[in-house]
Amino acid sequence: MIKIAERLAHALEPWKACLGKMTLVCGIGMVLLGFPSQIYANWKAGECGMDPVLIMVALVLYGVRIPYQVSARVWYLLPADVLGLLVSIVLVYQYMIY
Repeated sequence: MIKIAERLAHALEPWKACLGKMTLVCGIGMVLLGFPSQIYANWKAGECGMDPVLIMVALVLYGVRIPYQVSARVWYLLPADVLGLLVSIVLVYQYMIY
């Protein structure tokens, strides 16, 4: 498993700076777009619900951050972000079926 991760890290090395910038942009997008849209949607509906913008921004954030972490060999953040990606996928699924 370590060999596969190291090969993937080596393959992603040229993309490290680009993935880092994309991670920063997505993280800022989560704060500036996702959370305010969720707060507004909750206020407008008078109930707590998930806004699709928040779900998609989180999905993109984790989808970009995981390859960046592999390329940077930041293994200690990987488990939390993989869980975040899985939760985001569940939220997309729930949004689609409800």
